[in-house]
Amino acid sequence: MSKSIPTNLITGFLGSGKTTAILHLLANKPKNETWGVLVNEFGEIGIDGAMMAGKGAVVREVPGGCMCCVAGLPMQIGLNMLIARSKPDRILIEPTGLGHPEQILQTLSGEHYSEVLDLKASICLLDPRNLKDSRYLENENFQDQIALADVVVANKTDCCDESDRERFDDFCRTMQNKKFMTAWVEQGSLEYQWLDLPKGHQVALHPDAHHNHSSMPETVPLQLPEGELFIRRENKGQGHFSCGWLYNSKLTFSFDALFHLFNSIPAKRLKAVIHTNQGSRAFNAQDGVVSIMELDECDNSRIEVIHDEPLPWDDIEEHLCRSAGLVPASE
Repeated sequence: MSKSIPTNLITGFLGSGKTTAILHLLANKPKNETWGVLVNEFGEIGIDGAMMAGKGAVVREVPGGCMCCVAGLPMQIGLNMLIARSKPDRILIEPTGLGHPEQILQTLSGEHYSEVLDLKASICLLDPRNLKDSRYLENENFQDQIALADVVVANKTDCCDESDRERFDDFCRTMQNKKFMTAWVEQGSLEYQWLDLPKGHQVALHPDAHHNHSSMPETVPLQLPEGELFIRRENKGQGHFSCGWLYNSKLTFSFDALFHLFNSIPAKRLKAVIHTNQGSRAFNAQDGVVSIMELDECDNSRIEVIHDEPLPWDDIEEHLCRSAGLVPASE
């Protein structure tokens, strides 16, 4: 290649707003540039790639666990295919919110990519409201996502109060690793110029915290078997459980039924990209709040639910099937 590709890691725990931030960056990127996005999700189905479709980037997904597991092969395969097929002017990498970024950074800065990638600042997003929750503060992956970042961004600040701002400022002052900058933003509004900040020499606080999966995640996106109306996949790790569904593109879901269902599921995280009777919609739910985004198009409908304990997956599946007309409402 004639020049190395500027590359940024966008990290953050579950619900920090990574996908929204990347969509904001894509909406404000130079019009003449092609960007690549490598996205990794904890669940098997893969939602973020569908949410980013048609938003100004070539997207490659590595679903089903941390993409750096098994010597980084899933990530390297996805990244190599992304580079070869799209020849991007910039690459954004979004790991799973439950992942540890150290191995990813080591792979990106290693000999294999030394002349291919120009590794720039790693940006970590966090929800300041979580800084008063010991479950986050004591989580080693959460700690190291921040420790290994060059830029720490407080996101979702439109939902915060002054005490959250003071808590974030105090937190930044006590961070062990020096950052190039910290920021306070709403709706994932990252500034384009932050991407060109240099990569620092950050050190993990818990280098052994990374959880290795027993098997390598899939490197090929999940496909619906011919003739099937839907499939279901489950995953677990890092003290969390996920269940996801992939539905045939011929099915149309009731928007009202979905909205009611998603509001009733007590999940840590819920994402969906669905063809409804009101058009294609992306659903994003956290802490009992459901947000909705219109999509230009939607192929197969996808739903992914993540929680810190198993939920009644069979009951949720039945409600999903009812909303798609697969089960008579009277049953």
